[in-house]
Amino acid sequence: MLKTHIIDSVLVLEVTGPRLDAAQAVRFREEFLQQIEGNPDRVVIDFSNVTFLDSSGLGALVSVVKRLNKHGRPVICGLQPAVQTMFALTRMDQVLTVRKSRDDAVASFAG
Repeated sequence: MLKTHIIDSVLVLEVTGPRLDAAQAVRFREEFLQQIEGNPDRVVIDFSNVTFLDSSGLGALVSVVKRLNKHGRPVICGLQPAVQTMFALTRMDQVLTVRKSRDDAVASFAG
């Protein structure tokens, strides 16, 4: 469900499946929480592979973002059109920091 990368001291968590829905939400949340046990302050969540996101998936994302916000603000990247629409409809694109690409997201931590 998640692939982990470290790029320029930034933890990048790549969602590997094409769907983040009710069937995947619990697994996503559990894997995500395992990956952030060290309380990283620079995290990118890469949605490049995700083509479908429902309310359960969005709820799981909000849950892990709340946990991360205690230590730093994560950056979301790679939103596909349907996922971007869901973010816009729920206004999550105004609540979370969203960048187009992984490179842009990692670069946002520089400085």
